[in-house]
Parts: sequence; C-alpha cells; structure tokens
Amino acid sequence: MCLILLEYINMNLIEKAYLTISQADAILIGASNGISIAEGYHIFANNKMFKEQFGDFEQKYGIKSVIEGCFFQYPNNELQQEFMNRLIKYWIKDYQPSKVMKDLFYLVNDKDYFIITSNADRHFELSNFDPNKIYEIEGNFETGISLKQEYNPALEQFLKKYNKRKYVILELGIGINNRLIKQPLMHLAKKEPNVTYITLNLEHELYIPQEIINKSIGLAGDIAKTLNELCCLKH
Repeated sequence: MCLILLEYINMNLIEKAYLTISQADAILIGASNGISIAEGYHIFANNKMFKEQFGDFEQKYGIKSVIEGCFFQYPNNELQQEFMNRLIKYWIKDYQPSKVMKDLFYLVNDKDYFIITSNADRHFELSNFDPNKIYEIEGNFETGISLKQEYNPALEQFLKKYNKRKYVILELGIGINNRLIKQPLMHLAKKEPNVTYITLNLEHELYIPQEIINKSIGLAGDIAKTLNELCCLKH
C-alpha cells in the first residue's frame, strides 16, 4: 500500500515537472557527475570500465579512478599524455549518444536552452546539443581541465534575455554540497520570480533549500528512468 502511494506521488511530481517544462519559455540546465554516472561513465569509480580501460595504470601506479589519473604526478609528461589520449579515445572519440542524452535532447530541443556543466566528457555536444549553448565550466579532457571559472557571455545573454520570464532550471545529478553550479542555480531560483527549480538526483543527493521549496520540484531516483518517464509524457 505504501509503495503504491509513493509511486503515485512520484508520478504526480513527474507529471507536474513535465507540464512545467512544456509551458516554460526556456530551460537552463545544470549538470554534473550524476548524469554521466547515469550514462555509465563514472570519473570517481574503480569499476569494471576503469579496469578494462586503465588497468595497467592501476597496476603500475596505483591509480584507482579517472579523476586520479587526470591529476596524478607521473614520472614524465609522456605517461600523462598517454593516459589522457586513452581517456579521450574511450570517453570522447568512441562515444555514441546514450539513451540518457537522447531522452534529455528530446525533452528540451524544442525550447531555447542553455547548459552549464562541470562534466569534462563533451557528451552534451556529442549528443547534438548546440555547442554555442554549452558552458563547460571546468573545460574538458581535450582542451584541458581548469578549476578557474571564467566569464561566459553566452550565459549572461541567456540570463538577461529571460530575466523575469517563465523558465525552468533543470538540475541533473549535482551533489548536495556543490558550490560550483548548484549554489548559484539555487540563488538564481530564489531571485527570479517566475523560475521553477526542478532537480533530478538519487534520493540521498536530492536537496532543495527552504527558501525555494514552494517553487521547486524534486524528482528522486535514477536519472535515466526519470528522464525516460518525462519523455514518455511528451509522446
């Protein structure tokens, strides 16, 4: 009985989220590790994929994840470049758009949108999202990773265009304590009178501050499943 009730509540939230997205003038997407993990790419994991792609680096240097490999102090530059070349091949050049990215594109492609992401895998651009509407806030594996934030005129233009208009902030897989993207987006949701804040994440990572609870929708669970459910409502 409780399970059925929870499923009913969650479906109502998904329907509410879809209706809000469909009626919005634009979508501002914020994305971090959670959406890459939903695709099957996990920069922090010592999983089967990492062992298949970088097992020799683990055996020789004790590197246990992609993120460790990116910032490891190698004996020479050639080894660092070898790791990065392999990462670029497996995660970028060999990449084919996932169901997750296809569903997201289907959900938002008839709206004006802008994407802010800390993911360095270029998967948004490789999944047909307009590169002029993507801000890789920490760069990417090909051009280089940088922890320095830079002014982005395209983002500023988007925010100016939709100031006080009805748009959605769609947050995908950003952790509770993320200061780089999540905190600015929550602040923006608080400031903008007609914005709805929709966040998709696993239940233990889902967070909405009290200040914006009345203009927010939290969709807990697997991001891949939730995006697919939203897309099904669009058919």
